[in-house]
Amino acid sequence: MGESAQHMKLVKSLVEWVAQAYFENDAGQILIDSPESSASAKPPRVYGFVPDVYAERAMPRNLVIGEAKTTHDLESRHTRDQLAAFLMRCGQVPDSALVLAVPWHMTRFARALLRVLQRQADVRQVMTVVLDKLEG
Repeated sequence: MGESAQHMKLVKSLVEWVAQAYFENDAGQILIDSPESSASAKPPRVYGFVPDVYAERAMPRNLVIGEAKTTHDLESRHTRDQLAAFLMRCGQVPDSALVLAVPWHMTRFARALLRVLQRQADVRQVMTVVLDKLEG
């Protein structure tokens, strides 16, 4: 499925944030679901869903899953199921995080949605980050 220009910008923001926060600005260890990525550089399926960004570190061991959502996508049932799956996977690895990139006007909704999903899946220990100040 072709990705919108807005979605691609949000994915780029995710990659930049994860590279800076976890890999000293080296995006080489980050798997990205994009048309430009080779099959070996794409994220694995997580409970049937492919995240936009996926990165694991050995030392300290942790996992970062990133997802970009446009305004329309964020409110879908598919997104709820997808984010719940990603939270459950992050809950299996200590000090893991789910990072969500959404247009700036959807950040409050995104944070509330993640809190609800964390409670439902009983994974409150998973760090969640909603990137803000992104164009939308």
